Amino acid sequence: MIQIVLLTHEREIARPTNTGQLALKGFPQYCRRIIWSRTAADNELKQACESQQALLLFPETQQDPLHEREQPQSQPQSPTDPQLLSNKQIIILDATWQEARKMVRQSPYLQQAQRYSLQGQSSSQYQLRRNQLTDGLCTLECVQALFTQLNMNQQAEQLQQVFQLFNQKK
Repeated sequence: MIQIVLLTHEREIARPTNTGQLALKGFPQYCRRIIWSRTAADNELKQACESQQALLLFPETQQDPLHEREQPQSQPQSPTDPQLLSNKQIIILDATWQEARKMVRQSPYLQQAQRYSLQGQSSSQYQLRRNQLTDGLCTLECVQALFTQLNMNQQAEQLQQVFQLFNQKK
């Protein structure tokens, strides 16, 4: 069974435009939230990253925010087989792209985590915030894409319906 960890920036919790809350509410059996802290990392998550039992969902493009700053000495290769997802925790940074960049930069355990990139994704449909990264998806779109890659089509469709309604709020 897929295990998704929404590593949430503290500012994201109070934002009415947060899409991570929709995934948590709709699929608590697959998703859980951990509040990110620069000074007090979640020990279980830290160990999972360091032992390669967790995958950090993060884009691998030229516009990857991590390429703007220093890279760790040995960056693991991103797996491409979606079946690898079912045996590991998948970490999604639930934050703006600026905050996500900061979270990774200030969290050595996230830098050590093996990366996973979504393959063949289209542009974000999110309309309630301006996207800060070309082809960057919001949290709910990431969860939906993971469900689709694991052939969890009913769950992906359910998220799509919730997202469409949420996305129409202005």
